[in-house]
Amino acid sequence: MTRVLGTPVLPTAAAPARALLLSDLHVPSDGGAVVAMLDAALTAAAQRQASVFVLGDLFDSYVSRWQVRHGIWRDTAARFRRAVEAGVPIALLHGNRDFLLGAEFERDAGVQLVAGGLRGVLGGVDTLLLHGDELCQNDLPYQRAKRWLRRPSVRLLARSLPVWLATRVAERARQKSRTVIASGDQTRFLPTRAAVGEALAIGVQRLVFGHIHRHAHDRIGAQGYWVLPAFDATGVGLWLEGGAAVPVRCDAGGLVEVPVPGPCPLAG
Repeated sequence: MTRVLGTPVLPTAAAPARALLLSDLHVPSDGGAVVAMLDAALTAAAQRQASVFVLGDLFDSYVSRWQVRHGIWRDTAARFRRAVEAGVPIALLHGNRDFLLGAEFERDAGVQLVAGGLRGVLGGVDTLLLHGDELCQNDLPYQRAKRWLRRPSVRLLARSLPVWLATRVAERARQKSRTVIASGDQTRFLPTRAAVGEALAIGVQRLVFGHIHRHAHDRIGAQGYWVLPAFDATGVGLWLEGGAAVPVRCDAGGLVEVPVPGPCPLAG
């Protein structure tokens, strides 16, 4: 198995000719406007016979395995299930906010749940998909916390919590994270040039990731990378077909092409 900065990278189940990539939907406990944008994305994928890849942080938080039986978590699983039954293959990567998604969600939603990254020929191009947090190597406190939180014993305990307690714990963690991000050196939260180089070094033509909530595109030599923006804030994803990558906004009218963004600043 290939690993990139400690993240296992699995092969995609197929090589879809058309794919729609989304990241950082952050679906909140009360649903909100992002649900309509997600519906538009799934409808467009079904109409165009495309696969959908969600690059992590589908939910604002997901801790307990019991959440899939309740509210927006249950409704989102059902929404994905309907899309899959309509012929839309969906793969879902773990993000930093929902890495505790487990077999219960995969079963109810009918999706492929990936605890890591994916590599495959998407829209005709050899592509690596990551959530992107592993690329932010200068954020040492986060990287240390990530290793601790993903220990099997910690995961087992967290996933056993009742829903009311799990959501309370998650909200406190989000509040602390917002405080840290607002007060810290902002360059610490950027992907590093060395990390992006290491991801591209496995030989892919294209790298796509999210996590940092920026929309960006650039090339390093013959290889390119895309950073997907937070979908809940923009409704923007990336359409792959015929060797091309086109940023699109998902709305009730379908997929609307938006301008190609500039490069992302990379930390040293």
